[in-house]
Amino acid sequence: MDLQGIQKLASKQHGLISRQQSEDFGLSRRTWFRMNSDGRLLPRHPNVSSLFGFQDSWLQRVEAAVLALDHRGIASHRTAAVLWGVWTLDETDEIEVIKLGRSGHPPLEGVKVHSPRDHQSIAPLKIENIRVTNATRTMVDFAAVEPHLISDLAERMLLAGHVEHHHIVRAVALHSERGRAGVGPLRELLAQWPYGTGPAESILEMRMQKLLSQTELPPYEMQVVIGPYRVDFAWSRFKVIAETDGWAKIKDLAAIEKWMKRDAYLQSQGWLVLHFSWRQVVKQPGQVVRTIFQALASRGTPSCGSGAG
Repeated sequence: MDLQGIQKLASKQHGLISRQQSEDFGLSRRTWFRMNSDGRLLPRHPNVSSLFGFQDSWLQRVEAAVLALDHRGIASHRTAAVLWGVWTLDETDEIEVIKLGRSGHPPLEGVKVHSPRDHQSIAPLKIENIRVTNATRTMVDFAAVEPHLISDLAERMLLAGHVEHHHIVRAVALHSERGRAGVGPLRELLAQWPYGTGPAESILEMRMQKLLSQTELPPYEMQVVIGPYRVDFAWSRFKVIAETDGWAKIKDLAAIEKWMKRDAYLQSQGWLVLHFSWRQVVKQPGQVVRTIFQALASRGTPSCGSGAG
């Protein structure tokens, strides 16, 4: 019986070991149950236990649910969104997992087991050494259980850099063929897509994308490189730039001087540079749009709507 091997494996699984795994290390069925009785192992689910000395945690609960499903479990739905670092849940909320295969499973306390017919594009990855659905499958499954919150999740996934617009388009096309629950809310989100197709680097940039999507302003580009600098939003044809500025950009005199040098360079290259704060974008969106419209009009843009929709 290789107790050292069991300890080493458990340390990678948040202190957990399954009976199936323990047998690979020479632990008999009888010894397994005896160790669970005398406290050397602490039962978490049928055939899954924690080694004494490992702290109980939310991650351990998730791993226990995954291991309890004959090693065919995958963290999914809201639980997967938490593992991806874009959602929060209470410690007491159910753990959600997908079980591959159609065979039954024992009742798991505090666990919601999903058994979808569609195993397409689950492609589990490992986060915190726990099997979890990939980013787009997480979004599809999340939309099935929280359809009214999918726009919030999408925004966080985009901001974290886990997905881009074309990934979501591909996921919707793939799962639509199988009538997968969750596709409807995602398709609706794409139909009303409030962001650009390029990446945003801050929440403020995403708020600006939403605002611009509601106007008739000409198409813009994001993260455009001009000389040694990169700008947030640019209408290159008209040489107009819109920058979204958080307080971090002006935290000290050196930062202000760097900011001024940057603007001076862009202006010397013929660009008109506009700056907008969080308060302006969120609280005064109409004024922001009018300012951009006037700047573009001064550079000869064709007539377009001047107000936010």
